[in-house]
Amino acid sequence: MVRTGALAAGTAGLAGAAVFETRANVPFLVDAGIDRVVVLPGRTYLRGWVGQGRAPSQTRPHNGVKGPEPQAADLEKERIRVRWTKAAGPGAVEFADAGALQTTASFSAPGEYVLQLEAESPAGRSTAQVHVTVEPSPPVRALGEAHVEGFEVTGGFWKPRLRNLIVNWIPHCIRQIERTDLEIGLGGLDNFIEAGKKLRGEPHGFHKGYVFSNAWVYQTIESMSLALGYRFEGDAEVEAAQGLFRKTLDKWIPVILAAQEADGYLQTAFTLPRQGREGKRIDSDKFRHWDPAHRPDHEGYVAGYFLEAALAHHRATRGKDDRLYKAAKKLADCWERNIGPPPKQAWYDEHQGMEQALMRFGRYVNAVEGQGAGERYLKLAKFLLDCRYHAGVQARDRIEYSQSHLPVIEQYEAVGHAVRAAYTYSAMADVVMETGDGDYRSAVKSLWANITHRKLYVTGGIGSGETSEGFGPDYSLPSRGYCETCASCGELFFQWKMGRLWHDARFADLYEDTLYNAILGSLDLECRHFYYDNPLEARVARYRWHVCPCCVGNFPRTLLMLPEWMYAKTADAVFVNLFAESRGRIDGVAGTSVEIEQRTEYPWKGAVALTLRPARAARFRLHVRVPNRNVSELYRATPELPPPVFRVNGSVVKAAVRNGYAVIERTWKPGDRVEFELALGPQRIEPNSRVNQLRGMMALRYGPLIYNLEPEEQDITKTVTAAARLQAAWRPDLLGGVMVVAGEFSDGSPLTAVPNYARMNREQGTEYPPPPPQPAPGGQRPAPRPVRSTVWVRKA
Repeated sequence: MVRTGALAAGTAGLAGAAVFETRANVPFLVDAGIDRVVVLPGRTYLRGWVGQGRAPSQTRPHNGVKGPEPQAADLEKERIRVRWTKAAGPGAVEFADAGALQTTASFSAPGEYVLQLEAESPAGRSTAQVHVTVEPSPPVRALGEAHVEGFEVTGGFWKPRLRNLIVNWIPHCIRQIERTDLEIGLGGLDNFIEAGKKLRGEPHGFHKGYVFSNAWVYQTIESMSLALGYRFEGDAEVEAAQGLFRKTLDKWIPVILAAQEADGYLQTAFTLPRQGREGKRIDSDKFRHWDPAHRPDHEGYVAGYFLEAALAHHRATRGKDDRLYKAAKKLADCWERNIGPPPKQAWYDEHQGMEQALMRFGRYVNAVEGQGAGERYLKLAKFLLDCRYHAGVQARDRIEYSQSHLPVIEQYEAVGHAVRAAYTYSAMADVVMETGDGDYRSAVKSLWANITHRKLYVTGGIGSGETSEGFGPDYSLPSRGYCETCASCGELFFQWKMGRLWHDARFADLYEDTLYNAILGSLDLECRHFYYDNPLEARVARYRWHVCPCCVGNFPRTLLMLPEWMYAKTADAVFVNLFAESRGRIDGVAGTSVEIEQRTEYPWKGAVALTLRPARAARFRLHVRVPNRNVSELYRATPELPPPVFRVNGSVVKAAVRNGYAVIERTWKPGDRVEFELALGPQRIEPNSRVNQLRGMMALRYGPLIYNLEPEEQDITKTVTAAARLQAAWRPDLLGGVMVVAGEFSDGSPLTAVPNYARMNREQGTEYPPPPPQPAPGGQRPAPRPVRSTVWVRKA
């Protein structure tokens, strides 16, 4: 919460998104900044503000209306003195300079604190406050990635979904990328073919499509590589699709490598000439690498996806095919030779992606070639993050849209383009894993808290769209909001890494919601059509392709990383984060490998059986997530459901719950079986009263699934009483088989809700999104399309 005050005698501080009076004798406002988290032994960076108009943190558009631009006061000229003090809190607070607007504060003990900024001038005195939550340090070492080997989805909820992704969606992407006749969403393999010609000195064409069009080629390579790691015993269609992927990779890789420049640089929009306005040719020598004039041209975004694709391909082939891996090292080395501390160049990309990719790639190189071999890539990732704001040349380089408005260690509120933001915050969490940097740790926890408790949609999506594809103010969550699919993928990456840092199940609780609703819901049931954005009030059907197909390879790679999201490990523990009927092996636990088989019909039924098969008997801890549906302060699901009871080999065991995980420690033997039942049932969701758009509304959930009402079953404009009785019912005939939530509207008519992921599956999708409605005669704003599926329903 932003706390600001008007500078006048006796004026009290005003809280939240208050409307300030404009009076002649109240010329100034004071802003102490936004609420944040400090993780001990860290500090917080304070940037107080005194001025006119609105405080900087309150100028973001709210429902499309933007406030006046802030005008900072000249403290010396206006004879304004400022002072920071502790207004409340359990411990001591030390300010680096209590008399400066910009300073730091350190804390002696955990707890809730209020810091106060006082401004005094001949016109009077005013105070503003900021709330700081100070937390103890997290575990010293992050949980390790499980890297599940031989993963097989043996049945249950996920098998048909992943199968359709492999059999239908990825082959569709291959066909689209190989087409040369696309007029919308163009820019596939043909760009690499033409770039290869250019580098060989042959006649060549223009770069097609967006400057970042290489990205969905790389994402599709990563998706194909991940799909090759799945086993579907006896499924001829899956085997045929995997055969197609191998042939496609063998065809694409030489074409892509031929487009790599001699120094390792790779992006066809910088190698080929571009076509400007009216078809004017713009030669590639106009596009210097890492030029601030071309900061928006996605150099790092595209390069990052190539590193991740190469990593996935190398892992899929178990290192036997290292062509992409070597090319990725060559590309990363090119960046590292040119970008870095003096005498190298400072740089940051307007669209993030390279930072988290370098972190992944650096760790992988360390694993493949020995510890230390990939350290330069890890250091470069942090350097790129550290350059944000600092390396900005002009005012346009320091903007919220690209999270460059402040140094990253001083960013405590999620702002700007939601995909860029999520990729930034995900990479910042990586930095904490690698370095333990206290400033980064406090920043990522603050950003996590801001998203989770003030800007997260109930489906796990992010980005209201009130700024360009981005975040709006706190507690502004319109149901027509954006929730871009790529942003949901980034949000999952961020939450997953936060869970590994804090060893806490609540992060998996949140990314489970994102996975089942925001990401899975972007696809239709057959995986033939998708949504670029996912508003909670759906109005149009899904489509086959998009003018900006940046999501088409992002969601399949994210869904195919399911085993990564399911498990984590330490040297003496296994963490079970998600529940899916499957089998796979985790190496490096208590000096042995452990196969884990899950038998479950989750999320339809709560019974789960885990069979552990260590290669030899070994003592280690098993941490099983106990789902919590009320992590975010934005929503409250009721009724509360009872905790599970755990049995090992048929006998009840006491499993202490630590950080949301039930922990069982014993010497495990091959065939040991852990059984438990997660309580599932319909729950009502009440939104936080601060979310104005949701006042008087309620939503429904069943386990991790959020539910929608659609007009095929009922009038979705009707109201529901808060006490309406709800029950779950299995409908094998509906939408491929779903658990519906059934009840009554306030008029007694029947209510039927279907899972959000299954919404809008009653009709055929379209080739492209429909054009927006045209203005009515006379220039009147066109009426919006009718709502055909909604998460929120009005209470009686």
